[in-house]
Amino acid sequence: MRRVASIIGSLLIAATIAGLSTVVQAAEGPAALPPSVRIKPVMVPIVTRGQVERYTQIEVMLEVANATRLGEVQVAIPRLHDAALRAVYLGIEEGWIVRGNIANMPALRRKIDEESVKLFGKDVVSRILITPLSRQSSFP
Repeated sequence: MRRVASIIGSLLIAATIAGLSTVVQAAEGPAALPPSVRIKPVMVPIVTRGQVERYTQIEVMLEVANATRLGEVQVAIPRLHDAALRAVYLGIEEGWIVRGNIANMPALRRKIDEESVKLFGKDVVSRILITPLSRQSSFP
């Protein structure tokens, strides 16, 4: 009987400790977001019959996996903007972007990721976020 009581007591103590660790994690709040770098908005032309009909804008944000490399990524923002522009124009040419809408988001992300790997090496940029911002109405 004593053995059963000691096992139950041990289980209660373990459950209490596990409950306290959950409370401590909840008090600390959610994990901090990784540092990120925002590239200024990229203008995407909408071409119809060989002429630019209007523009739309997209914003590209890169999450930096290694916070110690954040400064290096921030210094390279002009090169990242250039890489994003090249990826957008390649996307228009390849059909990933159709009339201003991104039809193949994974391919566009992959291309931007390839460029970031060329600039910084592997595992520096952890995620690429692409957000449509605005559209311009047709030219008169």
